Amino acid sequence: MINKILRVFIYQAILITGSFSQYVFQLHTTSELSNNGLDQTPFWAKMNRWGTSPSNRQNAFNLLNISFLNKVNQSTQFKMGIEGASLGAINHGVNSELYMSISHKGLTFLGGRKKHKLGENNSPLSLGTMVVGSNAIPIPRVSLSLSEVHLLKIHSNPIKIKGGLSHGWLDKGIYTKAPLLHEKWLYFSYEQENYSGHLGLVHEAVWGGATETFGSQPTSSEDFFRVFFLLGGSGASTSKEQTNALGNHLGMWDLGVKIKKANYNYHVYLQHPFEDQSGARWLLNYPDGLWGLSIQSQNKKAKMTDFLVELLYTMHQSGSEEVSDSTYGWDDYYNNYLYRGGWVYEGNVIGNPMFTLGQNEIRNWPHIVNNRIMALHTGVKGFMSKNVEYKMWVTYSKNYGNYHDKDRSNRRGIDYQFDSGLTQLSYRLDLTTYKLLPQKNIATTLSLIGDQGELYNNSKMWMVGIDWFWAKTHTRKD
Repeated sequence: MINKILRVFIYQAILITGSFSQYVFQLHTTSELSNNGLDQTPFWAKMNRWGTSPSNRQNAFNLLNISFLNKVNQSTQFKMGIEGASLGAINHGVNSELYMSISHKGLTFLGGRKKHKLGENNSPLSLGTMVVGSNAIPIPRVSLSLSEVHLLKIHSNPIKIKGGLSHGWLDKGIYTKAPLLHEKWLYFSYEQENYSGHLGLVHEAVWGGATETFGSQPTSSEDFFRVFFLLGGSGASTSKEQTNALGNHLGMWDLGVKIKKANYNYHVYLQHPFEDQSGARWLLNYPDGLWGLSIQSQNKKAKMTDFLVELLYTMHQSGSEEVSDSTYGWDDYYNNYLYRGGWVYEGNVIGNPMFTLGQNEIRNWPHIVNNRIMALHTGVKGFMSKNVEYKMWVTYSKNYGNYHDKDRSNRRGIDYQFDSGLTQLSYRLDLTTYKLLPQKNIATTLSLIGDQGELYNNSKMWMVGIDWFWAKTHTRKD
């Protein structure tokens, strides 16, 4: 199947090359080997990898990414890409990208499966965004997005706007029919010479599909309108959907400030999550969020070029009292009573990887068993020598499960795993050089990755990776 898709991809690229004046063809391959055991993969070896499996001692991990960009003129371009990953055996593979897009004057239409993150904490040292990050395989979708454009000026300082709207298809998972995804985002930014700020809103909704317990859910154009504006469902939906909003809604407020200095750039940010319309409008869970500070050196070859520290706090969740007609507690991030699989795609959490997927005696199906978390995360990047770059992640967390499972366990007299909180330390160190081999487009990385604590198995692994990059630009002269 992959070979057939690849032939179609190359054929389309050749056709488009003959029509347009300039193109860029890029190829990227990755191979990894490690001493990892199948049942003890450390946290930072398997998270934020776009749903692809890490290597292990039995099999190598191999990835191939091909992209093709046609520049029609200064304002229009066409792009297509494909990526496949395999773990040893041919039948154990993942098609992590397959897409086509066309852009004109900042407006982009895209169809297919493409890596897609939402959030301004875009440093590779980060834990990941609160809603849509790099932890799960990309969701197939069609989308229309607008890159940053000038909206207006205030005292000669520009206000910019960007945003997008997409429709996606989730996997069937535990459902009898796969649900749909509605997604939109809108960001405003303000710029001065040495200062800038941003405010964004990201809204996600799972809707449609069918479950064993609640049956088929409505998917008409009227229902899409209700999902878009967070309105109550029609008579074809469940009673709870009619009272509240149709679909499982979640998202985040994203705000931050950037400061430019002579030697360093600073970025202070907050991503505040919400799980329903009350959380989005009234901010009842006000302490919760991902709080971060990143510092970037202007010297790109410094001993420390990047430093990041983040605090993930999700303990409040609008209160400890179960939601009722008079209370708004138990937000239960990434979980939902109707779409019981949670904010998950193809077996991986779509948002922040610190939220733990599992199952227990209370909810005997895969769901987010741990969403009340206090975590301190740091990331550092720089150069140990002229030719050796290092990256380091260290994450310490205290994990308290979730309100629902804890309450139901206590009522039934069942010992609750997270009752007193489980501590966890996860770390990773990468050493990368472009000088080990004569070719400048080959990078080699040696990684030490491990876990120690009560949430995951104590483990430690070594991994060696080789990356090869190749690109060719061709300008056609008619």
